[in-house]
Amino acid sequence: MNNTPTLVTMGHLGLACDGDGVDHMLEDHPTYLESFWRLHQELLSGDGPLPHSLRRYVAIMAACRHDCSYLVEEQKTAFLEAGGPEEWLQGLQYAPKKLQDLHHTNIILAHQPWLYDKHHVLKLVKSGWSVSEITHAICIMAQFHALSSFVHGCGIETASSDVQVHSSPFVQACSSGSPSSQELSEGGVDILLERMRSLSLAQSDYNCISEELTRESFEKLKKQTANISTPEVECTNAAHSRYSHLSPDPDFMYVDFHKRGVKSAVPTVKSQDCSWEEHGFSLVSELYNEVGDLLDDKFKTAYNLTYYTCGHKTHVDTFLFRRGVWNYLHCLYGIRHDDYDYSQISQLLERNLKMFLKTVSCFPEQLTCANPAATVMKGFLQSEKIHIMILVLEARLQAELLHGLRALGHYLM
Repeated sequence: MNNTPTLVTMGHLGLACDGDGVDHMLEDHPTYLESFWRLHQELLSGDGPLPHSLRRYVAIMAACRHDCSYLVEEQKTAFLEAGGPEEWLQGLQYAPKKLQDLHHTNIILAHQPWLYDKHHVLKLVKSGWSVSEITHAICIMAQFHALSSFVHGCGIETASSDVQVHSSPFVQACSSGSPSSQELSEGGVDILLERMRSLSLAQSDYNCISEELTRESFEKLKKQTANISTPEVECTNAAHSRYSHLSPDPDFMYVDFHKRGVKSAVPTVKSQDCSWEEHGFSLVSELYNEVGDLLDDKFKTAYNLTYYTCGHKTHVDTFLFRRGVWNYLHCLYGIRHDDYDYSQISQLLERNLKMFLKTVSCFPEQLTCANPAATVMKGFLQSEKIHIMILVLEARLQAELLHGLRALGHYLM
């Protein structure tokens, strides 16, 4: 079967076109790969309010936040090919003030998107940005922040002028992609299957989930998540130094939405007040019509993607596990789904997996400094681990867009 989509030529998008890199990692998921490239092409090469060279520079700014050399170097090349001034690549201070003023939006959306509000939008408007341009820029930044997580999680790196796919701590590179006999004997897959069966039976006893149960289970998960440690901060500072000239303020980074013993001044965003289906899709379609349907298709494809396998087992409904991963990522960014019992996440996601998901989503550049994923998802196929990285990419992208679009909506009210 030919897994390479015929929609676009990969080299036109400023990414590797030699079979390595993102398209290589996604070759076992052709349906998603096509929806991914459709959106990526539209953001960078399709119709839209931002000039093509500015789009590439915004992409560079976004990828720099996570020290993603693969994306930064590819987008630098594409920026120059689009006629961008080489001087801008020497430092953000050499770029137009309009782009310099976007920096604050970039770092907030990358690390603490729940803080983004209409006042940040207003500052950009006063700097000469139109609302449609801001929408375009937010979509590009969110795409490249999330894509940085995918690239780091899959172990894709740029060495000199060549793209290399290394053995990621999560996605172990092996020719067959099959779990080892030792991994199969450790029972991780069988335990997960049993827990999914138990949860499915328990759910059949209830027609609905109360708002109080959702709120309490969400608050408990936030506390647990805040107690999950991630690699030392020093790794972040060292990593960011390479691109600090293009993205200053390396000390601004993710902080836990909930801190032990501290009541957050930022309210949780409930999905009933800000959902993609009822709010995000309609607003982005109004402000940047070309990408509305493409984003919607990409989210649906990723969320519903399944091959009914789990490690060495077949004919398995993995919906509960996939939804748990998605909702856990949203929890990290302060978004609560009103119809979900968050106690399921603790049953479905082992602590090591939650640590990895938190690191790869919030501190992806730190995966090269410490390895929280050495024992994650043992017994799973390599393609299934890539599947998890797709969920990470899309859940993070959607969460960031929801916060950014909510701010735009409040500005327009």
